[in-house]
Amino acid sequence: MKRQYWLAIAGGLIFTIIYLLTLTEVHTFDALSYIFDVTRKPWQEIFHPHHLAYGPVGAIATWIAGGGDAAHAMQRVNAIAGGAGVAWCGAIAARRWQRSDLTIVSMLALGGSYAFWYYAVEVEVYTLATFFLIGVIWMIDTPAPRTTQWALGLGMMLSGALLFHQTNVLLAIPLLVVAGTEITKSRPVWRPWFIAGLSASAFVLGAYLWVMVGVSGFRTSDQVRAWVLQYANTGWWGGRGTIFDLGLGISNTVASLNGGFFLLIAIGVSLLAIRSRQLSIWSIWLSVWLLVYGGFFFWWEPDNIEFWIGVTPVAVLLLITPLANTRPWRVHSLIALTLSIMVASSNYGAITLRGDARTDLQRTIASAVATASQPADLLLIPDGLQELYLPYYHNHAYFLSVNALMTTHQTWAKSCTALNAQIDQTQQAGAAVIVAADFLTPSLVMQKRFGIASDAVTDCLVPILPNFTPLPLPANIPSHLRLAPAGAQLMRGAWRTLNRAPLGWTLTNATPLTGADWTIQVDNDPALVSPMLDIPMPQKIVITMDSIATADQQAQLFVTNQPNQFNEARSIRWQLQPGVQRYILNLNDIPALPTRLIQLRLDPVANGNGGRVTIRGIDVVP
Repeated sequence: MKRQYWLAIAGGLIFTIIYLLTLTEVHTFDALSYIFDVTRKPWQEIFHPHHLAYGPVGAIATWIAGGGDAAHAMQRVNAIAGGAGVAWCGAIAARRWQRSDLTIVSMLALGGSYAFWYYAVEVEVYTLATFFLIGVIWMIDTPAPRTTQWALGLGMMLSGALLFHQTNVLLAIPLLVVAGTEITKSRPVWRPWFIAGLSASAFVLGAYLWVMVGVSGFRTSDQVRAWVLQYANTGWWGGRGTIFDLGLGISNTVASLNGGFFLLIAIGVSLLAIRSRQLSIWSIWLSVWLLVYGGFFFWWEPDNIEFWIGVTPVAVLLLITPLANTRPWRVHSLIALTLSIMVASSNYGAITLRGDARTDLQRTIASAVATASQPADLLLIPDGLQELYLPYYHNHAYFLSVNALMTTHQTWAKSCTALNAQIDQTQQAGAAVIVAADFLTPSLVMQKRFGIASDAVTDCLVPILPNFTPLPLPANIPSHLRLAPAGAQLMRGAWRTLNRAPLGWTLTNATPLTGADWTIQVDNDPALVSPMLDIPMPQKIVITMDSIATADQQAQLFVTNQPNQFNEARSIRWQLQPGVQRYILNLNDIPALPTRLIQLRLDPVANGNGGRVTIRGIDVVP
């Protein structure tokens, strides 16, 4: 075996070790989504239409690891695939140019690039997809003849790339360029190309059909279409990219700091090494690959570096190609080597810093909010990582975001109604509501995506916002507000003046009416049941109310220490007086009074007969 191949193997092993030693502890939204898929879904539901093979691979890796830490099991798979990809890229350079300097530069440039490195230490589909893309380059660059075995090998590489990410169907265009050139030169060559395309298509389509029909049980075209196109219909991607986003994405793919600067130098060195104006088919088809993928991702989401991982080995090999015109270990290759080392060194610091959970602000926020809340509390959170951090790290799954509301209800009017209903339900259960300030002002991205105004969320909650108080949190945590449980609100006098119905009350045979006060229309045997209170039993309860045009003028208050268990023995009746009156009810008159108050039930009249009652306040005397 040539020395350059041993260098490729050694380089792959070194990068594998580096990746395994720098596994990130700070996960992206997609990474946590994949982990949830593997750990919390039945096996029939882990097949994602856009990266069909990744879920099963993650499940198998987790099973091999003993079924414990799925995140690290899947990260180790990516680290090994990343190291193998680096070795394979080095082997391509070794076979093509038979030069140690270019072999080393190709591995350093690929393995040390920020995007490739970061996602080799993260849970991400593109690292495995890129491994197979490098395999496609290896097969295409294999010297003739094009045999059936070669065709099946290329078909296998294409199948892997497609099954690990659906966007690699774009690879058909650069491959047609190569195939067209070879077929034009030699007509018999069409057969292995046909076999390669047929085998890849059969394997991929067979896998999809098995999942759709055999596993998922789809029987209609609408079911298939909804499953296959689910990402495309989310509204997140497509047609929003700018030239600035494109430059940012490419720059960050190279390095987290000054990536564009390093890339421009590399391009300059490559251009200076060009000795001929004639382009080989190698350079042409790699350039077509870059343009096709680049054009699509510019439209799709140009600033997302994970999408550029798949073209990183293509760009590296294309930039190195002119260096083959220079002498080994001379100025051009030494500059390229120095640049690669500088980029890798810079990225090591950036990746270890980003991967340190202690520096993850979103993790800190999620931990602080989880510590300051109870499992039954409703958390209204900004869109983003907290949607997965809370359930993954803190097992807190009761939360809402604008994204979740709009995805479910489609319009903000319906979302606002659902939001208030959820808050009301939370209060009814005796739990608190915690709202992040960022929830009240959705990001520009969310406003644009869903077509909502910047103050839409605040306007939705305006009637109850005065009842929220600041949530005590560490100084480095963005501000949050808290709507205390119903019992705590009652204890601190929040119900003394009711400008609207207290949240969480259940009305029976009564209908709330619009107005500044809590006015209800009462029918026969109306009842108003409070939320869960769970407070020490007070000595007195003070009710301020105004009965208007009711057939009956007697009210009754029930107290209980068991949810929804009301009886006459623990109640007080009193006669209503005309106008606004303040009724002081002495609970000590109730025999065997329990020590804790769980719920109240107020029957404002025995028979309202369609009349109206306005309840202006409820207060307790400890």
